[in-house]
Amino acid sequence: MLRLYRLLLHLYPAAFREEYAKVMEQEFRDELGEARNGFAVVWLWMRFLFDLVVSLPLQLGIEMGRDTKHALRLWAKHPWHTGFAVVALGVAIGANTGVFSVVNALLLRSLPFRDPDRLAAMIHFLPPHDSAVQFDSWRRHSNYLQDAALVEDGDLNIGHPQHMLRAHIAMTSGNFFSLIGSRPLLGRTVAPGEHAVAVISYALWQGLYAGSEQVLGKTIRVYGLYPHPEEPLTIVGVMPAQFDYPATTVLWKAPEYARGNNGWVAIGRLRPGISWTQAQAAFAADVHRLEPNRRFRADWIPMMTPLQDKLAGRVKNVSLLLMGVVILILLIACANLANLMLARTADRQHELSIRSAVGASRARLIQQLLTESLLLAVVSAGLGLVVAVWATSIAGRVQPAALPSQIYTLLDLRVLAFMAGLAVLSAVLFGLLPALSAGRRHLFVARGSTELRSSRMVREVLVAAQVTLTIVLLMASVSVVRAVSHELDVDRGFKADGVVTASVALDGTVRDKPGLRLQYFEEVLDRLRHLPGVRNASSTEFLPLLSGKFLGGPYAFDGHQSAAGTGTDVIPIMAGYFATTGGQILYGREFTDGEVRSEAKVVLVNETFARVWLPPADAVGHLVTGPDGTVRRIIGVVRNLDFMGRYISDVFDVDPPETFVPAHNPGGFDSTFIVKVEGRPEDHVAGIQAALQSVDRGVPVYGVETMQQRMDRAFAHPKFYRTALVFFASFALLLALVGIYAVVSYAIAQRTHEMGVRLSLGTTPTRLRTRFVRHGLATVVFGTLGGIAGAASTGRLLGSLLEGAGAFDFAAYVLVTISICVVAAASIWFATRRISKMDVVEILRAE
Repeated sequence: MLRLYRLLLHLYPAAFREEYAKVMEQEFRDELGEARNGFAVVWLWMRFLFDLVVSLPLQLGIEMGRDTKHALRLWAKHPWHTGFAVVALGVAIGANTGVFSVVNALLLRSLPFRDPDRLAAMIHFLPPHDSAVQFDSWRRHSNYLQDAALVEDGDLNIGHPQHMLRAHIAMTSGNFFSLIGSRPLLGRTVAPGEHAVAVISYALWQGLYAGSEQVLGKTIRVYGLYPHPEEPLTIVGVMPAQFDYPATTVLWKAPEYARGNNGWVAIGRLRPGISWTQAQAAFAADVHRLEPNRRFRADWIPMMTPLQDKLAGRVKNVSLLLMGVVILILLIACANLANLMLARTADRQHELSIRSAVGASRARLIQQLLTESLLLAVVSAGLGLVVAVWATSIAGRVQPAALPSQIYTLLDLRVLAFMAGLAVLSAVLFGLLPALSAGRRHLFVARGSTELRSSRMVREVLVAAQVTLTIVLLMASVSVVRAVSHELDVDRGFKADGVVTASVALDGTVRDKPGLRLQYFEEVLDRLRHLPGVRNASSTEFLPLLSGKFLGGPYAFDGHQSAAGTGTDVIPIMAGYFATTGGQILYGREFTDGEVRSEAKVVLVNETFARVWLPPADAVGHLVTGPDGTVRRIIGVVRNLDFMGRYISDVFDVDPPETFVPAHNPGGFDSTFIVKVEGRPEDHVAGIQAALQSVDRGVPVYGVETMQQRMDRAFAHPKFYRTALVFFASFALLLALVGIYAVVSYAIAQRTHEMGVRLSLGTTPTRLRTRFVRHGLATVVFGTLGGIAGAASTGRLLGSLLEGAGAFDFAAYVLVTISICVVAAASIWFATRRISKMDVVEILRAE
């Protein structure tokens, strides 16, 4: 019992324990000896534990208050050192917390579904989706899935012909809601076998029906890519506010199975007792059994993955990459601060010696230094909270989550606990070594003594560790920046400068009739071309880079059929399209308004298409039989256009064969007007939108913005990643240089007497400075070698997180190594400048 009592006494702070521990132990021993029975012993322990619970926080508060006041006085004496430490650690903690809020929302926080960890997404799984019968048969006979459902979503028109809205619609099989386990806020969901019913989102309920509970039973029509419904859809339910899966859907309806496979996605729920490994193996076997002879493209391989990972998408990998980066930043900051704290502790040898001489114990001194470290971490965490709020808001704008429940927020218990734990861990990481160093009594020597060799080695090891981590971070930054810059700098075949875009959809409107579609587009184009400052205007069904294309399928060239498995993409356009977008006509010409109006059998082809058959310069005049059987004559060859960049979609082609045909029946798919203007395109946005609405207010107009704004939004992810990595790598390099500078400056201060003697014996300041540079660079080179090894070992991991970023070439190694050695040498040389100003007589007299 006495041993346990002594152990519990160690919970008290050092000063209280030193003054009262012996008295308390003796009192406990006496009372324990007087205890006559078990009840008395239990009562004794209860009184002690109650006293411990009451007095321990009080004593801790008293001593920490004293230590805090002492720490603040020391901070006031070194404001620049303290300020740098707070900023360095604050940025590191804030960046870690901000990135963790994203990781927490995407990967750790559960989805708002029933047992979300059992939900699977089957990506690029085409069979057996050719019919409802095949799909139902497959899901019923699956021995690894409890159930499976089909989903297809897209932007469609809803409303009535005089007032149409553009909205995101999902077609789902009847078991969709029961599969994911989501219940409606009002009414019910779509039942299996139902077709003329719909469930709407909370946002649509509030916006279109003002939140009226009489919405059930009302009718709504959907127009778009699907056959126009002959009967209206009856609203049978309203989903909760936090439910809009998939992808901000506002209305769910039964699918048109008769159309066959056209963008359906399958989701499933694993059977109880089935692991993910078992389910994925069984799914792979299903894929092989259903289409054993199919050769999958590298980017179209069917796979089963947790639904949460699918929703996270590419953001998941990059968030994990950034998480690793900011952890490295935190480690570098902690190593840097540990060095600064070691230097400050050594500078306080006189103070610590006096405190030790007057009775302060080793534990009391360690407690003082750990309190200072914890206080520094707490203040830094306050700054880090500001940085975290800023980082989280940027992440929310640049890479928004797929579901409202995945919103990035700091007001989450897991995120707040992470930040608090990070602050405490940081205090331990950078405060432990100085505290232990101060706890060794033989360090408490007279002022002016030199630093122990062991302490100097610890400081040099910390610098080498900073250099190692910085090299790893710099190499990763160079690799990612190179990969992203290569993707961003690709010539995409069009020019975004001075272009304004505006999208429309005619489905279901009064213009949605044969002949009226083209008439509407010609009327709009005529009005746009007569606006002040407009140089040209055209339209297309598919905007470059920002949308897909119509996958037309096999074709023939002069009667010769295309190779098996190859086809051409078809893009309907209006006259003047390439002149407006800045696309280049290599040979021939583009369409005229008359050819579009008369449905002339002409076609433009891109370079890739032409090279399949003959040199592009010889392609004009040849005949192309399209996937629909129409024979058209080539009147021009155009430069390749990028319709789907790799950062825009998970599935993309690299310069596939493309054909451009006259849009004689425009207004479907994602029709967009393209307007080339003079001056700032932002100044023309309002006028262009007004011109479109003045033609027919019943046609929904959306996406009225400059092409550059669309481009900036499309490439916001890679640009953000590049900027973030460059910032973090630069910050890490700054921390490493500060650490090197601090070590050299402190070494000079500690060895002032030695250098005075050397100078008096005839050596020169330049030789002394060169000696410090050689010694400092030895530490830097040692850390550089470790950094190169670390970068090489992490290259494959980096490549798995971000495509094209895993290869570290020899030139990058040389560049980074030379760069950090040069800047380190400059930092050391600058730190030794005080040697040239030393007065030998004054130094020796003082000693």
